[in-house]
Parts: sequence; structure tokens; C-alpha cells
Amino acid sequence: MTKIRLFGYFFFTAVVFMAVFLPEFVCVYFLMLTVQNYLLWFSIAMLIPILYLISTIIFGLVHSQIICRIFLPEIKPGTYPHNSDQALLYGVAIVSPGIFKSMLKAFSFIPHIYSMFLGKFLSLYGLKVGKNVYLSAGTMIDSHLVSLGNNCFIGLRAIISAHVTENRFLTITPVKIGNNVTIGGNTIIAPGSEIGDNAIVGVNSVVLKNQKIPPNSIWAGTPARFIRENKNEVQKL
Repeated sequence: MTKIRLFGYFFFTAVVFMAVFLPEFVCVYFLMLTVQNYLLWFSIAMLIPILYLISTIIFGLVHSQIICRIFLPEIKPGTYPHNSDQALLYGVAIVSPGIFKSMLKAFSFIPHIYSMFLGKFLSLYGLKVGKNVYLSAGTMIDSHLVSLGNNCFIGLRAIISAHVTENRFLTITPVKIGNNVTIGGNTIIAPGSEIGDNAIVGVNSVVLKNQKIPPNSIWAGTPARFIRENKNEVQKL
């Protein structure tokens, strides 16, 4: 049964991918036929980025809401043997948003817009995200079992993971980040971590598995240690 589910997932993912990007292939074909007509060539060239955005959104909707829901199980916290069917299906489910995120990276050159809307797009795959959340470029975040409160800033190349493989076991534990939280660049947030409201985690820090960061505090280091109270509390909106 597991092999059938995985085959169905990969097969229909490939089919949907090819189908939604067919207009782009057609445009490229016409580009090659209209090299001498500069106005028509330029018009078609300008149309491709718009079609790409539309195709990416359609793929994300169909892939997350139909294919993943049909063929992949809902991820539940727990510890599973690495070679078990459950761990295999969960592993594919965890990385399933990767294709969609790779497509969205094409728009990362647009200052701030990409980072401001990335969380909303990933909510299609289960990420719980509040208002005014900023995910900097290069952020790696599990879309499953991770929740981000309002007004959060996630720094460059931060990693927020709700899963870890240890001693041939896959362990999945939710990660909860409160409101008005700042996560420094290159910081690692391990499974089971909880970061309270108005907390700051410094650059290049490591928040250990199941570590709790209390509200209104500043932590930094590897592993993250208490530095001082955060006196600059941000009022909740």
C-alpha cells in the first residue's frame, strides 16, 4: 500500500507539473519562431514571467490541496522507526513543499515582497503563520507542525525544523514561536522548541530540542543561553 501511495504521489505530481507549465513551453516555442518580429518577440517574452507566477500558484494549490491530501498522511507528532512505512510516508510529506518553494525562489530577487508573502504561500502545506511575518531569503522551515505568531522576523538562512533523525528513528515534535519574535540569521530552531512572545534569539544561535525560551527575553549562543531581559517589548497588535 505504501508503494502504491508513493507511486501515485510522484506520478501525479509530475503530471500536474508538466500540465501547469505547458503555456510556458508554448511561449518559448513561439519565441523561437518570432525572432525577426521584435515587437511580438518582446511581448511574448514579457508574458512568460506572468504565466510562470500563475502556473506556480496553480501548482501549489493542486499539489498541496489535492495530491498531498490524497496520497500522503497527515503528519502526527511521535517517534517512528526510520525504515517503517509511516516514517517513509512522513519523510516524503515533510519535503513535499520543496518543489513549490523552489518555484517561488524565482521571485526572491524582488526586495521584501518574496519574504513577506512566503509564509502565506507555505500555509497551503500546513504552516501556521500569523500576520506580518517576514521569512528572509534562504530560510529553511518545516511547513508541518510549525506555528509562527504575528509580527515575527526570521533572519537570513535560519532553520526551523519540527523533525530530526536520531539513532535510526524519525522524531517529529511541533515548534511554536510566539508573537513579536526575532530569530537571528543562521540560527537553528530544533524540534519541540517553544519561543515566547517578544523574545529575541541572536545570530548563529542553536535552540536545542525541546528547549523553552520564555517571553520578553534575549537568548544567544550555541546552545542558546539567557543574555538578559528584553526591555523593548512590542505591544501586541
